[in-house]
Amino acid sequence: MKRTLTLLAIVGCSSPSGTSDSPAKTTPTDSASPETGGDGGEDGTDGGADGGADGADGGTDGGGDGGETGMSDWTVLPNSCAPGPLDGTDPFVRIGFEINQTGPWFTEILDVHYLPDIDQVLTAGQGGVAVFDVSTLTAPDTLGHIGAGSGGLERFYHVLGASPGRAWATHRDVGLQLISTADPRNLSRIVQVAGIGYEGLTTTGDHLYVADLGGNVDVYNIFDETSPAFVGSVLGLGRPWDVVIVGDAAYVADGDLGVVVLSLADPAAPVHIGSVSTGGQAVRIVADDDGYLYVAASAGGLEIYETSDPLAPTRVASLDVGGGALDVAVHDGLLGVATQEAVVLFDIGRAGTPEAPLTFAYEETEQFAMSLDAADGRWMVGDWNILGVWELGTDPAPAMDLSLDLLTFLDEAETRELRVTNRGSADLDLAGIEVPAGIIARVDRASIPRGQSGTISVEWDGVTEMGRGTSLCVASDDPSRTVLRVGLASGAEGEGKALGQAAPDFTLEDLDGNIHRLSDELGHPVVLAYFATW
Repeated sequence: MKRTLTLLAIVGCSSPSGTSDSPAKTTPTDSASPETGGDGGEDGTDGGADGGADGADGGTDGGGDGGETGMSDWTVLPNSCAPGPLDGTDPFVRIGFEINQTGPWFTEILDVHYLPDIDQVLTAGQGGVAVFDVSTLTAPDTLGHIGAGSGGLERFYHVLGASPGRAWATHRDVGLQLISTADPRNLSRIVQVAGIGYEGLTTTGDHLYVADLGGNVDVYNIFDETSPAFVGSVLGLGRPWDVVIVGDAAYVADGDLGVVVLSLADPAAPVHIGSVSTGGQAVRIVADDDGYLYVAASAGGLEIYETSDPLAPTRVASLDVGGGALDVAVHDGLLGVATQEAVVLFDIGRAGTPEAPLTFAYEETEQFAMSLDAADGRWMVGDWNILGVWELGTDPAPAMDLSLDLLTFLDEAETRELRVTNRGSADLDLAGIEVPAGIIARVDRASIPRGQSGTISVEWDGVTEMGRGTSLCVASDDPSRTVLRVGLASGAEGEGKALGQAAPDFTLEDLDGNIHRLSDELGHPVVLAYFATW
């Protein structure tokens, strides 16, 4: 696999501030402070998506004056990295994992399908389709795998359980395959159907529907799984990534058109009814039992639609997930989103609803969270080459998310801003900000309610040298991550880089080998994106 990384971007600035070792109120010379709203994050898909951001992590993602809020006071927290009393326990916990990154094959998990009845997880990605035994949740075990082909064609992109002991899998260059998983340590290929651009897939009755990035949804009759028969295509779509079926309608996550609606009055001959545009590239879509659709819209975050009129879905909510929404799952009143860097949970069936979701939990993962699935109270997360098993904690708790990992100043005294977003289920209390010499930090609010954001104003005197490894530390009562560090650097010698929180984003090579950006134009003054191809 080849991965190329390219660095982009710079930070905007804002108003000055001051400091102290004990809490105090001060008034900056410029009373302007950033807005607290904003959609956002980087765009992406399951192993074939884009970089970019059409919003900021909670509103500013690290810079700009953001507009007037009317606030004139900033609070100076203790110059300390000691957290306050923890509020609750971690609300989302990884209890087990399996990592495959050495030996003759390795995983890069792009899709996860959990089969709780047989204690197995199917994954698709580099290494092909793999089967994991999760009968011991704290110690998942790799059983076997099979590639779509040899060399660079080994990868699969999506996997879906078929009849017992079988699974469907797709590959953009190889097509559709039916895999036998009856002996999970020795997977075998039952049948292969040639196809180009194949991604997400779903079934209903005797029919299988496959999203084709070339602009189609292909339909197969699978009454006999061992002899899938092509029966037709829905043509003229944009860039279909995924498809889900609810009753007599199919909904397609289309990177160009948004949510495409198909009538299945005749399941063998779907009819394109229309489409609803999304705020970002629609790449994944799932449905619940209550008539709602959940769309991972990459840079547009997570979008929710109601389908009381099945052929005319209506968007009822758009959620900032702190990055690009790549995959989505719904389980037990919770909505989960994978963003490459984290898993974000929203309450849509406990205290919240699909039309008024509440933040619930936010957990950054060890590598790049690309996919997830949930059942029986467990969440299976494809974290690049780690399969993680996660479960809920017992208490409400805050979840601190900072908009930047590294903050760069130019060659003169100036002020930068960080956004602090509480993505948890209880108020977030900031206990202190430890800063090095030459740096002053203030906050516009020391206590941040669930689902809301605050701002840290960071001022450099323009003189004090910031050596390699210089950072500031933000301490809070988040039981999962009590302290977070933000690197500091001066760009005086041209070495400064403004680093956004997102993991590498992925571009998609089309069938002619051309690289396509799948993102909107950048909508805020600070972005660092990595673009990777293979």
